[in-house]
Amino acid sequence: MHIDEFWQEYKNGRKSFCNLDLVDLQAANRNFAGINFWRSKLSNSSFKRTNLAGADLRHTRFHQVDLRDANLRGANLRGADLSTAQIDNAIFTAVIYDGATQFPQAKGPWQDVGSHIKPEANLAGADLRRAQLDGVDLVAADLRNAQLQSSSLFGTSLVQSNLAGADLTQANIAEADLTGSNLKESILIEVDLSFAQLQKANLMGANLTGANLHEANFQGALYDDTTQLPDSFEPQSAGMLWIGPGACLWYADLSQANLAGANLENAVLIGSNLTKADLWGANLTNADISEANLSRANLWGANLAGTRLDNVILNQTDLTGVELKDTITNFPDHESFAVGE
Repeated sequence: MHIDEFWQEYKNGRKSFCNLDLVDLQAANRNFAGINFWRSKLSNSSFKRTNLAGADLRHTRFHQVDLRDANLRGANLRGADLSTAQIDNAIFTAVIYDGATQFPQAKGPWQDVGSHIKPEANLAGADLRRAQLDGVDLVAADLRNAQLQSSSLFGTSLVQSNLAGADLTQANIAEADLTGSNLKESILIEVDLSFAQLQKANLMGANLTGANLHEANFQGALYDDTTQLPDSFEPQSAGMLWIGPGACLWYADLSQANLAGANLENAVLIGSNLTKADLWGANLTNADISEANLSRANLWGANLAGTRLDNVILNQTDLTGVELKDTITNFPDHESFAVGE
């Protein structure tokens, strides 16, 4: 596209320009908020003091481009090349970038105010509204209380991620992998979860009102009386496990389950697999967990008063701070576990 054609299209209201190859684009002081330059090459151009807030600049190459004093707030810079750009005093608040993004120097303000998309990323409370995050790797990422309204997470890997309290209203999470993720008290109103993997996800207290759950896999996912599901959805038929006082969880596979603070008073967990489960601060008073496997489980601060523990496997289990008053115990031989005060 010729520069004159670009300006004509822009004046006519077009904001999506993919795969451009423009030289000497003089766009200083322009308002390009929300513009899409995906996979474009912009050479020897000026964007000085230009408003690029919320722009889609994924895989865009800024070769010898002046971005001084530019507003890049909330721009998506995943895979972008700014290695030869001038970025003095540019605003990087809430920008999105990844390991493929190239900046002129190794360190900069984006590290303090931006969102680095990567496995195990710390994105707690991040503003990612309307973000394009299709197919990215966010395994074990911390997204607690993140703002993800209307974001696109199609096919994204969120295995074992922490999305507790996150707002995903009207987000596209179709075909995403949320296996073992923590979605406790998250807002999933009108989200698209079609064909998503939610095995063993914690959905206690989550709001899925109006969500598209077509062909989503909920096998072993956890829910409770505060979970809000679409009216036509039957959680037990989908293989979900109800968590609450008196829950019947005979021989349930709860390995690596996030049950921190759960109320399982009087629950039946006979023979259940709780390997590596997080039961921090859980209420298990008068529960029956006989013959359960609690190897490497986190029971720190849990209440097991009056709990039946016959033949429970506690290999490498931390019982620090656990209330064991009046428990019924008959541990197998050769157990190794730690009991603290």
